Amino acid sequence: MSSAGLVFYELITLFVVAVNFTTVNWLATVSDHLPKGTPRNYEGISRKYLGAGASHVISLVFIFGSLALGMSYMLFTAQSLAPILAGWMSPSHELPSESEVSHLSRILLWVLGLGVVLPLSLLRDISKLKFTSTLAIFALAYAAGFIVFSNLEALAAQPRAGEGFQLVNVHSDFFLSLAMTTSNFSCHISAIPIYESLASRNASTMKRVVALALGTSALFYQVVGLTSYCRFGRLEAGQGNILEVVAERISLLETPLRFALVSLASAGVAFCLAFSMPVVMWALRSVILSYYQAACAAQARSAGLPAEEVSEIEDGEPTMLEWCIATSFLMVVILTLATLVPDVQVIMSLGGSLGGTFIAFMYPALFHLTVVKKVRSARQMLRLEHGAELGVIGMSILYGILCLSISLKKVYDEFLESSELGPPVTVTSITATVTSTTTMATALMSAFEM
Repeated sequence: MSSAGLVFYELITLFVVAVNFTTVNWLATVSDHLPKGTPRNYEGISRKYLGAGASHVISLVFIFGSLALGMSYMLFTAQSLAPILAGWMSPSHELPSESEVSHLSRILLWVLGLGVVLPLSLLRDISKLKFTSTLAIFALAYAAGFIVFSNLEALAAQPRAGEGFQLVNVHSDFFLSLAMTTSNFSCHISAIPIYESLASRNASTMKRVVALALGTSALFYQVVGLTSYCRFGRLEAGQGNILEVVAERISLLETPLRFALVSLASAGVAFCLAFSMPVVMWALRSVILSYYQAACAAQARSAGLPAEEVSEIEDGEPTMLEWCIATSFLMVVILTLATLVPDVQVIMSLGGSLGGTFIAFMYPALFHLTVVKKVRSARQMLRLEHGAELGVIGMSILYGILCLSISLKKVYDEFLESSELGPPVTVTSITATVTSTTTMATALMSAFEM
C-alpha cells in the first residue's frame, strides 16, 4: 500500500488474485493429464514437455527466488528482534535510536543465522520440525492481532491518516508493490502436491480450496495493511517490517506491559521465521546439489566409468560432507547478501518479480498448453482457443521486463548506498531489462523444442 497507494493496491490485489486463481487451477488440470511416472514438479514437467533449456531456466529461477526468500526471512527475523532487544538493553529503557536498532539488527542477522538457522538447516529430516507449524499459526495470528489493535488504538486517539498517505501513487514503486503482492499470493509450487493429497480430487474441489486460500490471505493482508497504512502513511526505504515500525514506538519505561506484549509478538515472529528457514534452504540446496551431482556424473562419464556407476553418482544421496558444505556455503551467501542489501521491500520485490514471471504466470500457461491441450509447435499455439494462455504468457513477459528491471535497479541502489560508493548509474535499468528479456526469450524458444 505504501508503494502503490490505496486504490492502486486494491486493483493490484484483485488482478493478482484473479490471475493466480486461474493459473493454480491450470496446474491442477495439468496434474490430471500427466502420465504415471512423470515427476509432479516444475523441473520434471519442464524437462519432459518443454525441453532441457526450460528446465534449466526454472531451476535458476528457484535458486534466485529461494535466495531472495531466505534473505527476506533472515532480515525479518533480525529486524523483528532488534528494537525489542535494544529497548531491554538500553540503560535508561528509553526508545532506542534508529542507528542503535540498525547496528543491533546486523549483529543479530549473523548470530541467528550461524547460531540457530544453520544448525537447523543441517538436519536431513526436517519432519522433526513439524511441531513448529501449529506454533507458527498462533504466533503469527497473535502478532497480526497486536499490530491491528495498536494501529486502531492510535487512530482512535488521533484520527487522521499518516504522512504520505495516498490513494494513488504514480511512481516506479508501483511495480515493487505489484511484485511483492504477486509473491504474497503465490502458492504454485505446492499446488500440485496439495491437489493430489485431496480426498475428493476434482476440479471443483480444487477451485474451492484455492478460492478459500487466496480469499483468506487477501483478508489477512487487508486488515493488517489498511490499519497500518492509515496510521503510518508512506514508509521510507528500510521500513518494510511493520512489526518493527510498531515496536520502535513502544517504550519499556512508559508502557512496560505493552512492551512485554510486543516483545512476545516479535519473539513469536522470529521463532516462526527461523524454524521456517530449513524449508527454504531445503529447496535451494536441492537444486544446487543436483547440479553438482550432474557435473560429477558428467566427469565420471568422460572418464569412461560404467553407466551404472555414473547413474549412481547422478541419482545418489549426497554425502554428509557435501550436505554440510552446501548448507554452510548457502547460509553465508544469504547472510552476506542480506547485509549488503538490508531492505526487505526490495528483496521481496526481486523474488516476486522472478517468481511471478516464471512460476506464477508463464510456466503454468505453457504447461496447460503442452500437457492438457497437447500443443507441440508455435503454429499450433497461435490459435484463438488458446487466447487465455497466450494472454498470460504475454503479460508475464511485460511483467518481467518492468518489475524485474526496476527491482534489480533498486537492489543496485541499495548496494551502493550500503557501500557508500555514490549514486547509481542509469545504465543499470537498461542492463536489467535486457537480461530479463533475454532470459524469458530463452525460456519461450526452448518451450517447443522438437
